[in-house]
Amino acid sequence: MPIPVYDRDKINRPFLDDMKIAVERVITSNLDVDHEVSRFEAEFAAWNGASFAVSVNSGTAALLASLLALGIKPGDEVITVPNTDGATSSAVVMSGANLVWVDIDPVTRTMSPEALKAALTPRTRAIVPVDMFGHPADIDQIKAIATEREIPVVEDSCLALGATINGRKVGSLATTTCFSFGRNKHLGAMGAGGCVLTESGDLAERLRKISEYGESRGRSWKKSGLGKDGWFWHETIGMSQRLDEIQAALLRVKLPSIEANIACRRRQAARYEAALNGSAIRVPQCRPGVEHAWRNYVIEVANRDHLRERLAEKGIGTNLTYMPPMHLQPAFAALERPRGSYPTTESICDRLVGLPIGPHLEDEQQDYVIEQLLVSVDH
Repeated sequence: MPIPVYDRDKINRPFLDDMKIAVERVITSNLDVDHEVSRFEAEFAAWNGASFAVSVNSGTAALLASLLALGIKPGDEVITVPNTDGATSSAVVMSGANLVWVDIDPVTRTMSPEALKAALTPRTRAIVPVDMFGHPADIDQIKAIATEREIPVVEDSCLALGATINGRKVGSLATTTCFSFGRNKHLGAMGAGGCVLTESGDLAERLRKISEYGESRGRSWKKSGLGKDGWFWHETIGMSQRLDEIQAALLRVKLPSIEANIACRRRQAARYEAALNGSAIRVPQCRPGVEHAWRNYVIEVANRDHLRERLAEKGIGTNLTYMPPMHLQPAFAALERPRGSYPTTESICDRLVGLPIGPHLEDEQQDYVIEQLLVSVDH
C-alpha cells in the first residue's frame, strides 16, 4: 500500500463525530455572534502560554497583519530568509516594505544571527525569522540584536506549533508569533486559518482592527443595522481577514490532541535518526535547548532526484518542501538575487527531501520507509 507524506483523511477521521457536532452547533446558531472564535483564541493562547491571541484566516494574514500593526510602511526594510514558502516574503512585499533576505545557519536551517547583523541598516524596521520545518530560530540571539535597535521581531512559526526553547513554547518569545492552520499543519483546519500571539494588549487590539475592517471586534460582531450600535465605525484601515466560526469550532475539536500529535512526531523523528545515522543521509539536527516540533522530517542527500524516483517506485511519497528558495522564484525575479547570493540556503535546498511523518504513519510503514531509504541511497 502506498505511503503518502500526508494522509488528511486518516488524521481527521478520529475527530469526525465531534466535528459534525461542532459544525451543527455553528450552523444552528447566529453566525454573527463571536462564540467559537473568542473561545478558540482563549484556548490557543493558554495552550501556548501566551497572553493574547488574535485569529485570522491564514498564516499569510497573520504575518501581514503583524507587519501592518507594527506600522511597517513603504521605504522600510524587513529582513527574513529565502528558504520558506511564498507567504513570508509576500507578506513583506504586501506591507509595502523593501524585502531583504539573509542566509541561514547550516545546522538549524533558520536565520543566521551573523547574517542578520550584517544586513541591518538604519531603514530596518522589522525582522521575520522562520522556524523552519518545526525547528525554532535562535530567537534569543535575534531578539538581542533587535533590542539594541528597538526593532520588533515577527516570528514565523507556521511550521513550529509546540516547539520549545529552554522549556518555553514558541508563542510568547517574539513581538508577535504567527501560526498557520493550513490543512497539513499540526493543527489543521478544514481549509485555512491562522493566528497571531503577542504579549502586548495594545498590539493585539491593533491586530484585531486590521483584520476586521478597521473596527474593534466587539463592535463588529454586535452590528445589527438598527439603533446606535448599527453604524460602521472604522478606526483604521483594515481588511476582512478574521477566522470564521466554523473553522474555529473545528480547530477547538482538534486542539486537545496536539500534545499527542507532537509526541508522535518526536518519537518518529527519533526512530529515523537512530536508523539513518551513519549512512550517507544527513539527518536534521537540533540546537541545544530546543525541542523540535517536526512539522517536516527533512533529510539531505547528494543524489536527491534519483533517490525520490527509487522511493516512488516503492510506493513511498516524498516532497521538496520550500524549494527553490524565494530568491530563485519568478515572483521575486525583479529583486535580482541570482544563484550564489545565499550559498547555504541553496546548498540545503539542492539536497533536501521530506519524508513521511505524523499520526497517519504506522511503525511498520516507517520501518519500510527506512529500509528502502538505506537500500536506495547506496545505489
